[in-house]
Amino acid sequence: MHATLRIFLCALCVLCAEAFPAFITAAEPDALPTAGELAPHVTIHRDEFGLAHVIGDDDEATIFGYGYVQAEDYFWQVEDVYILALGRYSEVHGPQGINSDLLNRAFEIVPRSQRDFAALDRKSQRLYAAFVAGINHFLAMHPEVKPRMIERFEPWHVLAYFRQVALELSFRFTGLSDEFLPRRNPQIWAATGSNGWVVNGARSASGHPLLMASPHMPWFGFTQLMESHLQSKGGVDGAPWNFIGAGFYGSPTPAMGHNDRLGWTLVTNRPDIADLWRVKFSDPQQPLAYEYGNDYRQAEEWTETIRVRKSTGLEDRRHLFRKTHHGPIVQREDDRTMLAARISGLFEAVPMRQALGMMRAKNQAEFRTALAPMQMLFMNIVYADADGNSWFLYNGRIPRRNPRFDWSQPVDGADPAAEWLGVHELEELPQVSNPGAGFLQNCNSTPFQVTDGGNPQPQDFPKYMVGDGEVRNRRSLRSLELLRGVNKITFADWQRLAFDTEVYWARQELPKYAAELEKLKAADPKAAEQVRPYLEHLLAWDGRITADSTAATLCTAWYELLYGPSYPGETMRAQFVDKPEKQLAALVRAAEGLVDFHGDWKVPYGELYRSQRTSRVADLTDARFVDGGPSLPCIGGHGPMGVALTQYYSPSIDIPLVISQRKRYGMAGVSYLAAWEFAPEGVRGASLVPFGVSGDPRSPHYFDQSKLLAEQRLKTERFTEAQVLRHAVRSYRPGEEVTPAMPKTE
Repeated sequence: MHATLRIFLCALCVLCAEAFPAFITAAEPDALPTAGELAPHVTIHRDEFGLAHVIGDDDEATIFGYGYVQAEDYFWQVEDVYILALGRYSEVHGPQGINSDLLNRAFEIVPRSQRDFAALDRKSQRLYAAFVAGINHFLAMHPEVKPRMIERFEPWHVLAYFRQVALELSFRFTGLSDEFLPRRNPQIWAATGSNGWVVNGARSASGHPLLMASPHMPWFGFTQLMESHLQSKGGVDGAPWNFIGAGFYGSPTPAMGHNDRLGWTLVTNRPDIADLWRVKFSDPQQPLAYEYGNDYRQAEEWTETIRVRKSTGLEDRRHLFRKTHHGPIVQREDDRTMLAARISGLFEAVPMRQALGMMRAKNQAEFRTALAPMQMLFMNIVYADADGNSWFLYNGRIPRRNPRFDWSQPVDGADPAAEWLGVHELEELPQVSNPGAGFLQNCNSTPFQVTDGGNPQPQDFPKYMVGDGEVRNRRSLRSLELLRGVNKITFADWQRLAFDTEVYWARQELPKYAAELEKLKAADPKAAEQVRPYLEHLLAWDGRITADSTAATLCTAWYELLYGPSYPGETMRAQFVDKPEKQLAALVRAAEGLVDFHGDWKVPYGELYRSQRTSRVADLTDARFVDGGPSLPCIGGHGPMGVALTQYYSPSIDIPLVISQRKRYGMAGVSYLAAWEFAPEGVRGASLVPFGVSGDPRSPHYFDQSKLLAEQRLKTERFTEAQVLRHAVRSYRPGEEVTPAMPKTE
């Protein structure tokens, strides 16, 4: 067995699913839908931003069209995440993919997905087949597109995709040390998150609820978000539905958004959905026998070959794997003691059915019914609807556990009492519906402070349930301030609120440093004089990040010195704690660093912090930017500083003859931004993605929405069919151009 499974994770995907009925047998292969059957029944309309509006005669045709447009927009990324799902990432990307491949093989993602697909209900099988048929049809229609590995996508690949992405995102919940986290740079996971806000009709000018979706995910790699609009006419025996929102490349359904009655956004949380069991192999005569109860059980062991791309070609590496009834072995503590891991719902949940139920729901009761099977592994839900309801749910497929164990640590794998005892039901999770304060927020923060009054109480829930119960980050504190101040807000002002760039840390902390400077003047006048011009510059600032603000640049540089150079968290570095004179000295160093890199300590924020797109990047750490290339101002700030418009950037780098990248480029943060208003007569929305819908640098929609982000404005959603047709600049069926009839009225 490989000594450790080093697992690199990026940040957020959602697993929406429903357990499959074991009594239903598999459909015959020839019963699965084909491109020839589906293509005539779907029309794709592209609007002025290139966004695909997919309208199908039934669910299968719609999902087929969704697969087609994903491949059309960014086939490279779709294939990349499916290569990841098949456990062959290092075969394409080299050693950086080995850890994900080890994880994939240890949990047997591929063989179990192949087997489980055959046991799926017929509806799910057909929908999976429809989705990959869309991808395959794109390849057939575009022979100039050359896959790197996958010549033909299979329906079971979708099941493997959901499981591998869920594994990548949730293995951290096992609590293993940092050497296991993540497959990518460990700072990247810390930088991912979300803001979710909702206000009810009492706080809006229209009297209708307003919802804000602001996920903060990497802008490159498998967790980047794509906007999509899907509409199904329902077919002969189905109900029609219309849904717009965002999801991940490779997923057959969006993850968040709204239909014509309700909507939701997702916010990363930390429910305890995974555990480790300490397993003892104590019988030297039976090396695979492990203690359980008063006897032994037999582990299984197998060997697999992982191909790794090297500069000299492909290298085959053999790895030994072992599994117990608790799960696969993921760490060896010594020759006889190992840790086995399990993630709740990884194989019990089957994607698609729950997602469609959520998208079809017409009211809060139907939405709760869709969620009730607890198939979404984690993610908070912030919800609103046209009936005036608002709701927060701390969501997770959380196992019931024996409370006598400390589940934050590996538990005794030999003790039958340490087995999971089912899953907590929806009603048992922390949640708030229609709060008296008229607002709800969550920003990767505690579920026990989402509003004013009526919050869930920690003592009402098992200790193991909520892993982030003590988190009160600055983004959440700033969000509470903003929502408390909302009164009769218009939809236009609600959109502007999403771009709030006040630096909460600066407003709270800078006044304190004025007093510390006076103390420093008495103790060390020379040091105080060095600090004075920089601190005075900050004290004269209004605390908001703007394109022309030089104080915002200086403040960010100082904060990064105080709190960490990579991902600047909210815990001050040990050398500065309770040492204000050293903190002030760090301000001088921050200013000097700006001079060294940029020639002046007064650098306008918008000149230094930029947005630039580069394509075919599998990992944020692989992204390379060109200071002389096309870029736009990027005006967000670090989340730990308490900036609602959250962005994280590449560092300034200058290594002679190796790399010179002095400007700082957006890499993670606001990966989809949407504002919605829910009225009985219909939902209206506005949104953006940080770059554009196309991954092709030759497309006009490769970088066009970056201008929206730079100018801090959203584009209007085209949601009804009349709106879609009115604004369509191109309409076609997969492989066939069409000209649909224009509607007479809106």
